Amino acid sequence: MNPADAGSPPALSQSPHNKISGDRNSRFTHSIYFVVLVALLLRLAVITIGHTYRITPRRDHFQFGWEMGRIARSLATGQGFASPTDLPTGPTAWMPPVYPYLLAGVFKVFGVYSPSSAWVILAFNSLVEALTCLIIYRIGENVFIPAVARASAWVWAVFPYLIYWPVRVVYETCLSTFLLSLALLLTLRMAAQASPARSWVAYGLLWGVIVLTNPALVTMLPFFLLFLLYRQPRHPGSALLCLVCAALVVCPWLIRNYEVFGRFIFVRDNLPMELSMANNDQSDGFWTRNEHPANDPETMATFQQMGEAAFMKRRGREARQFIQSHPGRFLWFTLKRAVYFWISPPQAAIYAGYDFRFSRHMNYFLEAALSFAGLWVVIRNRTRAAFLFACLLLVYPLPYYIVSPYPRYKHLIEPEMTLLIVYLLAESGRIQLRWPLPRASS
Repeated sequence: MNPADAGSPPALSQSPHNKISGDRNSRFTHSIYFVVLVALLLRLAVITIGHTYRITPRRDHFQFGWEMGRIARSLATGQGFASPTDLPTGPTAWMPPVYPYLLAGVFKVFGVYSPSSAWVILAFNSLVEALTCLIIYRIGENVFIPAVARASAWVWAVFPYLIYWPVRVVYETCLSTFLLSLALLLTLRMAAQASPARSWVAYGLLWGVIVLTNPALVTMLPFFLLFLLYRQPRHPGSALLCLVCAALVVCPWLIRNYEVFGRFIFVRDNLPMELSMANNDQSDGFWTRNEHPANDPETMATFQQMGEAAFMKRRGREARQFIQSHPGRFLWFTLKRAVYFWISPPQAAIYAGYDFRFSRHMNYFLEAALSFAGLWVVIRNRTRAAFLFACLLLVYPLPYYIVSPYPRYKHLIEPEMTLLIVYLLAESGRIQLRWPLPRASS
């Protein structure tokens, strides 16, 4: 031993304090909360460094939330929940209320259509997408194994395609994705053991918020409740309590719609227009831009003159007439939209003079194919959540098969698709393919 070292303090690596600190750091970097932090910081970096908050001012910032942005502007400027297009058209039920009110609050504080508002709302989208990592992990932990849960959370955190939606799109897409995944997680937990009344109350309140955020998701509620009643058959009264709580959240908005329009409207009223734009003589099964009030001055004038309620009623009548007169074409359009829901609609993808449209379709196709393969493995292994995963992949898309199959609609079930893909890859090593071997010659 060197005498000069006799009185020296212990090495830094041997310090008990630093060892404990290192253990804490190691535990944090290996925790799901570290994944959530990485997901959030990565998205915020893309927003800030990539300047995605600089949304084009074209058409008076219409891409800043589209109809939701217009309604939020109306709210922020004291005009009420109204005018979903470029010109003043009075009160509206075009959109569900949660996200426009959220966006209006941002506008009130940071300015209408300002870069600051864009950064804040995209940061909010990024936060709920990062928290979705946590939900994905908890679902994977509940249904599969921790390794699948962790890998799925990391995929959600860092995969570039999944980063696109929160950093580019000012819409309720990310919030709806988080809420639907949260509902799935609560369903699994409540199905595992008898839950107190307060859990059913919270579950119902959550579904009320979901419906006011994206009413299309109400199609999942019966299946989630059916799963719960199958797992907890002694609690039919609790399911009724859940529905009552959900109704208490939704009913004030339904009453508002009735008072404003004089008729019952379930949350939003633009489905007839969407149905008409995707199913008409000029359509090839996809949304026709020139029939939207925001894109066509003549349609805009008609919309202003008739008012929203009469306009939507007229478009619904046109859609029904087309479907009744051309059932074959409607069926063909629906089949096309069903395919394009999973492989994305036809769209030019030009980069450096090359069109990567085929590559774009193939990327979406591979995601869908692997997800359905994962669903098959889940069903084959009789995983207890197989019914719920099947409903999300088979039932949820049905409304979009008759209107518009845009990729952002599919994003709402991509947490579950991610879990299915990772589970498939984890299980692939256990799958043995038994090929017939030639008999040895005697």
